[in-house]
Amino acid sequence: MTDSTITHTITSVDLLIIGSGPAGTSTALHLLKQDAAWAERMLIVDKAIHPREKLCGGGITHLGENVLADLGYAIEPSNFEVKEVRLKYEDEHYSFRGDPVFRIVHRAEFDHWLVKEVEALGGNVSQGEGVEDIAINEAAGYVDVVTDQRTIRAKAVIAADGSRSLVRRKLGINDGTHVARLIEVLTPETSESSWEFRDGVAVFDFSQMTSHDLQGYYWDFPSIVGGKTLMNRGVFDSRARPEREKASLKTVLGDSMQDRERELEEKEIKGHPIRWLDFRSTLSVPHLLLAGDAAGADPLFGEGIAIALAYGKVAAAEITSAFAKDNFEFKRYKWRIFRNGVLLSVLIRVWIAGHAYRTHRPRSIRIGWSVARFILRLTPWSRPDFVPARAPK
Repeated sequence: MTDSTITHTITSVDLLIIGSGPAGTSTALHLLKQDAAWAERMLIVDKAIHPREKLCGGGITHLGENVLADLGYAIEPSNFEVKEVRLKYEDEHYSFRGDPVFRIVHRAEFDHWLVKEVEALGGNVSQGEGVEDIAINEAAGYVDVVTDQRTIRAKAVIAADGSRSLVRRKLGINDGTHVARLIEVLTPETSESSWEFRDGVAVFDFSQMTSHDLQGYYWDFPSIVGGKTLMNRGVFDSRARPEREKASLKTVLGDSMQDRERELEEKEIKGHPIRWLDFRSTLSVPHLLLAGDAAGADPLFGEGIAIALAYGKVAAAEITSAFAKDNFEFKRYKWRIFRNGVLLSVLIRVWIAGHAYRTHRPRSIRIGWSVARFILRLTPWSRPDFVPARAPK
């Protein structure tokens, strides 16, 4: 794209955030909490209109709660408290316990809540405005982002537009990092007939690693959507060994549901990729930062919400520094990311995923299973009264 192709009205801002999911809104909230003047300097655009459906298991661990707590927020949308996370492999299982271990939200409600909090602080969120093209003019010191309504000229852009990031494609950012897969369905349940609802249990079942050569797990998450009790059921495939033949996720999902006396037929299946966060990842170019799933998430469990919220904190710090120094090269962004405790933990998960999901030999898996069980006993996660999340400031 060149200046001569621009036919839209030009809107100028200091900062443009593309995407109003947790990474984008977290960035905005961190900036607005630091300096209310950002309300006049910043714009968020998203092609979607909230509340909008979003494929996601909906789990928010204490890592995400703590980011929100530091901003002064407790999770307001309806959520289900998971008191036990049961990890299963064939006839063996062990559990993480806590009060709660994590919460399960409905992404449509959760994301809408964050957008409203941004707007309550004066932030400008333009919904229903889709990005079509982007060009970085490094010499002139700005980025032109063409939407379906106008051209937005910004000194800095944060691309928080998801794992299928249009910005990555338009700028040709392809760093060869791993991409995982997942699919999910929702099934109606009653709290009386489901022990998962009754006891507050989420299940991660790794049995299909040997029976279907899956590089991941099947999950059951009790969820409350619009006041209804629904089981969020899905399959995560890390693709830790991309050279191996892909497992049929639909077959894994159908067989796993059948084991639980549920049928997959006529259920709406949704799926999308998850990009791994990796030290080799391209996370910035001059005048532009990647954040959230566009940058990379957790390849071990596919955790995304807490990771996205943490990106917002780091991106806000990098943006503040860039404007203070009038330097938009963003060379320290990756350094900031891996100094953040939450995002640094993702690198550890990358290492674990690379080893845990590379084998499909039952004996190797069982050895790893025994080691993990032993380590768990040495942590607070073996206690039902453990409270991992901090209270809001």
